[in-house]
Amino acid sequence: MSELPPLELQCFGVPTARLAGGPAPPEVLRRKHLALLVYLALSPNRRRTRAHLVGVLWPETGDARARHSLNEAIRRLRAHVGESRLGSDGDSILLRDDALAVDALRFDALVERSPAAAARLVEGDFLEGFAVEGAPAFEEWVAQERDRYRARAAAALVAAGEEALAAARESDASASARRALALQPYAEPAVQLLMRSCALSGDSAGALAAFHEFVARLAALGEQPGRELAALADRIRGQRWRRHARPLNETGPPLVGQERAHGEAFRLVAEALQRGPQTLVITGDPGTGKTRLLTECVDRFALRGAVAAVATPLESDRDAPWSTLRTLLRAGLPRAPGSAAAEPGALAALATLAPEAFPGVASRAPADHGEVAAALASLLRALAEEQPVALAVDEAHCADGASIEALGGAMPQVAGRPLLLVLSARTTFQEPSRALVRLRSDVGRAGRLPGQVVQLEPLSAAETRELVLRGSAWCVNPADLDRLARRVFFETSGNPFLIVTMLQGLEKTAVLRAEALTWPRPGVTIEEPLPMSVPSLARQAVLARVAELDAASLQVLRAASIGALAVDPELIAALTALAPERIEQLLAVLEHHGLLGFDGERYRFAAPLIAEVVRGERLLPGERRALRARAAAALASRPDLESRLLRAELMARTGPAAAAFAAAVAAAQAALAESAPRAARRALGVAERTLQPDDETGRRALAELRVRVAT
Repeated sequence: MSELPPLELQCFGVPTARLAGGPAPPEVLRRKHLALLVYLALSPNRRRTRAHLVGVLWPETGDARARHSLNEAIRRLRAHVGESRLGSDGDSILLRDDALAVDALRFDALVERSPAAAARLVEGDFLEGFAVEGAPAFEEWVAQERDRYRARAAAALVAAGEEALAAARESDASASARRALALQPYAEPAVQLLMRSCALSGDSAGALAAFHEFVARLAALGEQPGRELAALADRIRGQRWRRHARPLNETGPPLVGQERAHGEAFRLVAEALQRGPQTLVITGDPGTGKTRLLTECVDRFALRGAVAAVATPLESDRDAPWSTLRTLLRAGLPRAPGSAAAEPGALAALATLAPEAFPGVASRAPADHGEVAAALASLLRALAEEQPVALAVDEAHCADGASIEALGGAMPQVAGRPLLLVLSARTTFQEPSRALVRLRSDVGRAGRLPGQVVQLEPLSAAETRELVLRGSAWCVNPADLDRLARRVFFETSGNPFLIVTMLQGLEKTAVLRAEALTWPRPGVTIEEPLPMSVPSLARQAVLARVAELDAASLQVLRAASIGALAVDPELIAALTALAPERIEQLLAVLEHHGLLGFDGERYRFAAPLIAEVVRGERLLPGERRALRARAAAALASRPDLESRLLRAELMARTGPAAAAFAAAVAAAQAALAESAPRAARRALGVAERTLQPDDETGRRALAELRVRVAT
């Protein structure tokens, strides 16, 4: 058998055929010829009897003439698609599979295991606009197949849209939903998907418009929307599904750089809705978006009609047993539909922990933590029989261990119900509870807690740039945008919270923009005040973390803020009189609080903004000057270039100016001798600022240095 040329048949959209990678010849594209190929390709085993084919495509021409027409069609097709492509087997005609590609067959193969891939094949209706004159049986077959493929394609599009929604691609989900509605205008799953994707993207008005259009179509048929669809519209209309309600069409900051983590979390939410309990633990440093992701996960559950309870414990709650669970119970779980079906003994045990949440229930003290977990599981099972249930603990590192232990113990006892537990916790928090450590280690392990741990990281320079571009509509000059992006990344080290708050500050305060774009300025050093005011939210966030410190840790942080971004333990020891071992302990504490970072060799401020806020808010002007003077004195005996540069910068702020100028010139000369031009320019900037107007000798020395630095 000779090798057959590749044959492609396109059934979705305007039907056509391709042969050997190019357009098929006109003879193959003749209507009855193309109809014969498509009909055989979609027939069982690609085979039909001659009598059947005659009845379908040549029913009104008489038997002899019809058979002649069939034979002639086969002869002409063989001449182009290959002699053996259309085979004869007794009274049957078959289309061989070799090098045959049919989009409809590919769709059938993919629709169950990969609905998104199947949906991509549906470029239009089945045999769109295609008709064969004088072949009513073929037309009837096309109509039946068209309805079948419409239903299957719409279902595939909805499934693909759900996958997109779970991956945080709301616009793709909306597009899939609209395509599904174009195929099946009365499909409630499609309009539900469209409404949810619009609502989650912040377009509540668009979601409600889709609902009203759908209701109007149903009304034309004398039908009403289902209760679930109507309830979804009510939730969107009243914004009751959001933890933090927002006005219609108002969206939060754009999601940049963390799409993978959000996609993993949202897929877990979908798993919990479809297959049963899932536990999600979100970890990251302060400002990386843990609360935002937790809130969005809970919102997605609530949008599907879930009852949701959220607790945000404080550090002081760690020493108050059951405080977090008590907050969750007070959030309304006992009042939700289905709670009355919980076991009476379970309600009595929980009433001991939160009596105000269970009015009329006689309390009975539980024997141990295991009984509390079982009681909570009984309540959750009863609630989940009526609607999905979402529990969330934000800042779980502050939660008491007893509550975390009960939550972790209850989850495996609620199998098969739509239940989601979400916890967020700092990656670097000092001494998390053993219960939280144990729960996190159990998540995702076989036989323990189905779920996943999602880690949020700071943004890269490229991701920061993208966020700046999307959040700085006021800045239209490409060079200015590039400068601003580099500035923001330098100041925030990629912390999303600080980036967003800085951009919001610039958006609201136009007078800061010119200064923000003047960077780096000539002579600006690490100790120069930032060329923009720290946005109030960013300042408050830093101060809130600083407020958590004990006196010794704060003393070390204040001393560190006087120096470079890289922390100098020896200099801190000179400024605080603390032992080196104690300083190392306190630096670790500051790292746990997210104020410092450790790169494997040395500590440094997690972001320059933190050092600026500490200097400006936690040191009085006199304290700053005294610390700088003492630091300059302590650095006098150090010969290394970095120490000499820092000493010159400190002296420039404390005086006398002549001494600072001399130190800066000496540092610049040392930098040039060591072939360190950047350090030389830094020292030159200090020298320029401290040069006295009447110092001609210094002016000549400075001019010479400028030439040497330039060359």
